[in-house]
Amino acid sequence: MNTLPKRIAVIGLDHFGSNIARTLSRNGFEVAGLDPLRSHQVAPCEGFKLLRNLEQAIDSSDVVITCFPDQLLMNARLCSPEATFGLHGKALISFNTAQTRSAASARSMGEWARSEQIDYLEVSLNSQAEAIGQLDCGLLCCGSLKAYQKLQPLCRTLGAMLTYLGSDCGATLEG
Repeated sequence: MNTLPKRIAVIGLDHFGSNIARTLSRNGFEVAGLDPLRSHQVAPCEGFKLLRNLEQAIDSSDVVITCFPDQLLMNARLCSPEATFGLHGKALISFNTAQTRSAASARSMGEWARSEQIDYLEVSLNSQAEAIGQLDCGLLCCGSLKAYQKLQPLCRTLGAMLTYLGSDCGATLEG
C-alpha cells in the first residue's frame, strides 16, 4: 500500500491522544478513538467516533496509534493472537507519552511487529500535547525505514519537525 493511509484508530484518549485524534480529523483523516481505561468517562468528541473495544479499533483502521500510559499492558493486548491477526498488513505507531518503559521493551515490540509483517514506528514528542499539529512540534521517530517512509506524511500532520533516528526502536527511549 503506497498511498497515505486514511483510516486511523487512536487508542488512549487522555489529553495527548485526544489532541492527536482531533488534529488528524481536522486534516482529513477518518479517525476513531478508544480509551480502554476510561471507556465510560470519555465524552463524544468532535471529529472522531468512539469505539467499544480493541478489535473494533483494529478492524476499522489502516493505522493504529497507541497513546497509552501503560504501554506494556497495551503491548500485551496488541500481541494477543486475535489482535495480531487483525494488524497483519497494517501499521502501528506507538507514541511514548509517559516514558515508562525501557528501550529493551520497545526493541522487543519492534521485533514482534517485524516478524508479523506489521509496519511499526516508535514515536516521542519533543513538546507538550498542545503543540501537536503546530509548526514547532517535533517528533522523534524510529523503526524500519520502510515504515517511516510510509507513515512520514501522517506523522508530519502531527509534528512538522520530524527526526528519524533509524531502525533501533529503542532509540527514542535512550537519553
